Amino acid sequence: MNRKILAQFILLIILFSIIISVFLIYFNKDKRLNEKNIETNKIVDQEIDEDTGTLITDINYKFSDPSGNFYELFAEFGKVNIKDSEKMFMTNVKALIYLKDSEPIMIVSKYANYHKINHETNFFEDVVLTHLIHKATSNNLDIAFNKNIASMYNNLVYNKPGTNLTADRLEIDLITKNTKIFMDKKTEKIKIVNKK
Repeated sequence: MNRKILAQFILLIILFSIIISVFLIYFNKDKRLNEKNIETNKIVDQEIDEDTGTLITDINYKFSDPSGNFYELFAEFGKVNIKDSEKMFMTNVKALIYLKDSEPIMIVSKYANYHKINHETNFFEDVVLTHLIHKATSNNLDIAFNKNIASMYNNLVYNKPGTNLTADRLEIDLITKNTKIFMDKKTEKIKIVNKK
């Protein structure tokens, strides 16, 4: 009789161990999935701003496109547009564009407007774009992912070692990585200064 009770007791312990193990594994998996989702669109420290709606600090958006390019956007502050919650006005902005098989492009600006659905971003004021030895500054830079184009304009100055040029617009094709620098009016010419 004692052996039968002992066997039943051991079976009960094994059964409870299996149930507890499955329970812990299942809930840890859910916790890991939730943490992963939070990392994808990390928005923390929400506060209410009476004039504009929600003020958000320490913003980090990440996404990749079907071509294999990866885009990451950081901002110190952001305000959600009350009339259109998909749009956000950001302050002290930094973006990294990792084009497939290429070194990253870094963009820094004082402000940016960001659309959370199509990821279109309009950077403005003190815009600086750097890529390897290339550096460009302007007042505005727009990224249209639906057209795969980044366009810099308004007081554009482009620098690379030995060359400095002033133009109206710089465009980067985000698929082919081809870059064009040009004037809006065909009658005007790009100003190029070669440095030694």
